Amino acid sequence: MNRSFYNGISGIKTHQFGLDVWANNIANINKTAYKAATPEFSTIFSQSLTKLPTTPTSNDIGLGSRASATTVQFKQGSITKTENPFDLALNGEGWFGVVTPAGERLYTRAGLFNKDASGYLTDAEGNFLLGTVTNNIQDGAVVKNPVTDISLKAPGAQEKILLQDDVIMPAVATSQVTLKGALDSKPIYKLLPDNSKIEIPNKERYQSILINPDGTSSTLEINFTKKVPQERDRTVWSAEALIYDADRNIVTKKEGVLTFNDRGALIDNTLHEIDNNGTNVKLNIGSIYNPQIPNSGFDGLFSYHGGEEYFSKSVQQNGKKAGLLTGYSVENNGMIIAGFDNGDTVPVAQIALYHFQNNSGLEQSSPIYFKETANSGEPLFLLDKNGKSIDTTAITSHALETANVSTGEALTELIIMQKAFDASAKSITTSDQLIQNAINMKK
Repeated sequence: MNRSFYNGISGIKTHQFGLDVWANNIANINKTAYKAATPEFSTIFSQSLTKLPTTPTSNDIGLGSRASATTVQFKQGSITKTENPFDLALNGEGWFGVVTPAGERLYTRAGLFNKDASGYLTDAEGNFLLGTVTNNIQDGAVVKNPVTDISLKAPGAQEKILLQDDVIMPAVATSQVTLKGALDSKPIYKLLPDNSKIEIPNKERYQSILINPDGTSSTLEINFTKKVPQERDRTVWSAEALIYDADRNIVTKKEGVLTFNDRGALIDNTLHEIDNNGTNVKLNIGSIYNPQIPNSGFDGLFSYHGGEEYFSKSVQQNGKKAGLLTGYSVENNGMIIAGFDNGDTVPVAQIALYHFQNNSGLEQSSPIYFKETANSGEPLFLLDKNGKSIDTTAITSHALETANVSTGEALTELIIMQKAFDASAKSITTSDQLIQNAINMKK
């Protein structure tokens, strides 16, 4: 009967362990990305009455149970929306990698990130988020020809992500202006005092804003004047290109001539380019007519002699004004994008998304942080044979993963543990009564 005492004591200890585990799950139910734990128990065998290996039944007598381990449940929690663009939730398998200020690497699904005083992305514990950083921003400015596709470095080569506050997107000077539309060549006449009439020149004007090399703006104005009288089989227009500064002062002036055939197609052009404060601006007025090439002579400016038909006119130019940083955003693939007030964007970093062969082999160093072990295997990225990411896990910005604790399951397990605890205590009092009865038999 002494054995039953110890069985009851082991039951109390074991189920106290279970109560602690499930109570801890409930206590962390509102902790971001917390992973619930399940207590596991094992039976303690102390004596075997039957030792023959051929015996089909066992007469083992145990000494109760003991706490064996806790198993972490790695299933994903639900996703909740937030206001912080650097709150990140993983929708699928994978882990964020962070490095502590002491240099230790940890893995977590808690995406509570924000910029620290130095501009690095850190979590609530001050750990630095890891990723592959580009060289697109140097000395506070976006470099010329920045990369648009980021290939992840090796898992061990990931680094802290720095997001600078004061960044400028340099201006790109205009190098090409494209004109399209019809020059109305229908004759215009002026009535003279003697009731006779003479043809007067048709006039057309195109305007465009140019970006100067220093980021300021100029105005390009091209005036077309039809020469009169015209030859029967062609139409000739003189062209004058002017560039004005902000104060309407003429910076550059250039002249040329456009010639069209009797169908209105461009057959000759002498106005090809103009200098804009040191930058050569190409004037794309259209291709020269070639009967072997469809639409040639009509893909830019052309001459029209018809009636009231309307042809749209357009002027397109390249180049962009300088832009100031407006903020950063995170795309679903984990790429961090810098946005500027001129409409430009540039990638600055790629968040690393780690995977393990065996998540259950990870060592839990705190409620939301894990360490790699020999049982988990080394961290890896999901890449194709060319080194490109094939990870299907989406990273959702303005969102966090909640704890995966089921309130109903946790409360039910608490009741079960409580009843088992009470029953183990009852077995001790019952054994006590039996021993007391045995002692009283002597009397």
